Amino acid sequence: MPFTVAPSYCATKAAIHSYTQSLRYQLKATNVEVIELIPPYVQTRLMSDQQANDPRAMPLDEFIDEAMSILKSQPDAKEICVKRVHPLRFAAEQSQQNSEQFFEQFNATA
Repeated sequence: MPFTVAPSYCATKAAIHSYTQSLRYQLKATNVEVIELIPPYVQTRLMSDQQANDPRAMPLDEFIDEAMSILKSQPDAKEICVKRVHPLRFAAEQSQQNSEQFFEQFNATA
C-alpha cells in the first residue's frame, strides 16, 4: 500500500466502523439488521495488481469462505471478523502498548 494511501485507507475503515455502530443503534427498534464485514488485507486488485498476488494478503477465496462460515454459525453477529483481522481489530483491547506496537509494525510494512 503506498505511503500516501495508507492513512486515508485506515481512516476510512475507522469511519465505516463508527458509522455502522451508529447506524445499528439508530435502527435497533426496526427490523433492519446492520452487520459490519471487517476484512483484513485481501488478495484483490483494489490497490494494485501486485496486491492480488501478495503473499502477505489473505487469498480472496479463503476470506469469503471464512466470512460465510461465520455468518452461518453466528447468525446474531454484529461484526464479521475473520481470524486474520483479529490482531488489528482487537489491538486496542489488548493494551495501549500492544496497540502502539501493532500500529508501528503495520505502518512500517505498508
